[in-house]
Amino acid sequence: MLASSATVWSVAKIFALFGLGVYIIFAFVIVRQVAIMVKTLEVGFELPIRLISLAHLLFAIGIFIFALMVL
Repeated sequence: MLASSATVWSVAKIFALFGLGVYIIFAFVIVRQVAIMVKTLEVGFELPIRLISLAHLLFAIGIFIFALMVL
């Protein structure tokens, strides 16, 4: 019973890390889309939008690293 329980949790951890990895890719896509949008449109608040997208990417990377340490 203990061995199968450990296997289930190992699979759950792998899926959690995989999901967080996909989320990092999503956050990177957001940064790229914001960069393209800023080049296309000039509305006056490009810097805050870029900073928010970069902060989002760094937060996603930080959560992934934290999950690697905890899991």
